[in-house]
Amino acid sequence: MKELKKKLILGAAASLLLVIVPAIASAADAVAVSNDAFSITLPPGFAAFTSQSQKTTSADGTIETTNWVSKAPTGEAVVVTVSKMPGKILDAEKMTGSTRDSLLKALKATVESEQKVTGAVPGTQVLFKSEGATPAFLSARLLVQDNRLYQILYVGRSADQRNAPAIAQVFDSFTIKTPPADAAATTTAH
Repeated sequence: MKELKKKLILGAAASLLLVIVPAIASAADAVAVSNDAFSITLPPGFAAFTSQSQKTTSADGTIETTNWVSKAPTGEAVVVTVSKMPGKILDAEKMTGSTRDSLLKALKATVESEQKVTGAVPGTQVLFKSEGATPAFLSARLLVQDNRLYQILYVGRSADQRNAPAIAQVFDSFTIKTPPADAAATTTAH
């Protein structure tokens, strides 16, 4: 299971690295997006989401991961990743912690702040910065519900971009849709 989790997290990190490049598309107004997994509102200037799905098989079962990516001409991006595990996630804090640590390692980033997300869905909000020739300023919210891990990630070129009120509204607008009843079929210890 450790190897499977590592592949899942590295896949999400690889998707993140692809969005750090500037985007070409833009939109005039905020874009509300709703699908069977979540709803979210993107700020003005962000393009419609593109999505990509993959399945990873292990002894515990199949993990289905879908990444939705939206880019802005300013070099900013919003990525939403939903990973459906083969069974219920029993330790949400452990899952979000290991996901956070793997993202930090893969991106060679350092944590600037971290806080628990309050509410019905347990989670963590992390602000971090990657170093390198082109630093990135990131904010991630990691949430667990039943057998799903949700990662909402913002990537910007400056702390000012990341701290803009429109970016806070992205995270505040995120709503998890009620997943199908398959979440309780099996359990997975994480």
